[in-house]
Parts: sequence; structure tokens; C-alpha cells
Amino acid sequence: MCKNCEKKPYYITTAIAYTSGRPHIGNTYEIVLSDAIARYKRAQGYDVFFQTGTDEHGQKIEEKAKARGITPKEFVDEVAGKIKANWDLMNTSYDKFIRTTDEDHEKQVKKIFKKLYDQGDIYKSSYEGLYCTPCESFWTESQLVDGKCPDCGGPVHKAQEEAYFFRLSKYADRLVEYYNEHPDFIQPDYRIFVYPVLLSHGEFL
Repeated sequence: MCKNCEKKPYYITTAIAYTSGRPHIGNTYEIVLSDAIARYKRAQGYDVFFQTGTDEHGQKIEEKAKARGITPKEFVDEVAGKIKANWDLMNTSYDKFIRTTDEDHEKQVKKIFKKLYDQGDIYKSSYEGLYCTPCESFWTESQLVDGKCPDCGGPVHKAQEEAYFFRLSKYADRLVEYYNEHPDFIQPDYRIFVYPVLLSHGEFL
């Protein structure tokens, strides 16, 4: 048996950086921590697969590209290149840098989406609320701070959009049962109390 076959697999990923601009200190902090964990697990003998990458879809990207007179793909190609160059400069030991515009990624997303749609887990509906374009987030009146976005402090506007929703209510009972039977599944443990509250609200985007 090969040596690698005896190793226990260990998968770690960062949140993929949004390509509306250069990476910020939060992105850098995250990948450095993830890299430290990946290196530590390799030293322990695990078969580590460490992934990072970029999220390259969104209204903010479209608007920034338009302001510069280039296509969204040209815009994200430029930003993704800078992000990858930064991670390489810091000698982070990722195994794969994935982009959401990669042909293989798009192919797999379509495959998974179709399967979920065909089995009734995804459905199309619309959502209306107060929207912050820079944060790409919907907020309720009670969440606003002085009438503005609680995250960036910018203005919000009423918006309605058609979107696909995941029918989480279909799995609510099984999830709650699993969380109750496996209290260590969600860490930190105080987060487990969030799930029954969220599940009671029905569906999620």
C-alpha cells in the first residue's frame, strides 16, 4: 500500500475572496491562518488539500467594470490575478486556487444545481427589501443604523429581485435531530442555538 494511501484526508478552504477590488487585511489574515493550519496538519501526517480562490460574480463587479469601460470578465481577471499574486508572495501553501469563472467550476455548479432543482430542493421566487449595493445585502428596517447599512454605513434602497431559494424546511427536522445527537458538530457550541431559530423561518436563498 502506498504511503499516501495510509494518510487521513484533511480538507481546508478559505472563504473565496470577492473580486470587486484588491484583497483587504481580513482576506490576508484568513489565508495566513488557514495556511498555518494546513502546514500543521501536513506535519502531523494528514493528506491535506488546501483550497482558496475568488468569487467573481455580483452586481458590484458589473458596476465597477462598467465605470472603467471594460467587461466584467476583464475586470475580474485583473483583480483575481492580483489576489493570487499576493497569496504567492506570502508563500501560502494552497493546493488549488479556484475561480468561480473557471470552466470546470461552472460545469460542476450547473450539474449540482440541476440535481437539486430536479429533486425539488431549489425553487424560484422573489425577495423584496432594503438593499445595500456595495455590501450586496438585504436589510430590514430594524437592522439599519440611522437609516443606513449597518455594515458599511452607506445608503440603502428598496429593491426586489427574482432568485432561487433552497428549500431548507424540507430538511429541518433531520438537521435539528442531527445537531441534538451530535452536539460537537457545530463549533463554537453556542452557534448551535442559532439553527432552530433560523430553521423556523422557512427557506433560505
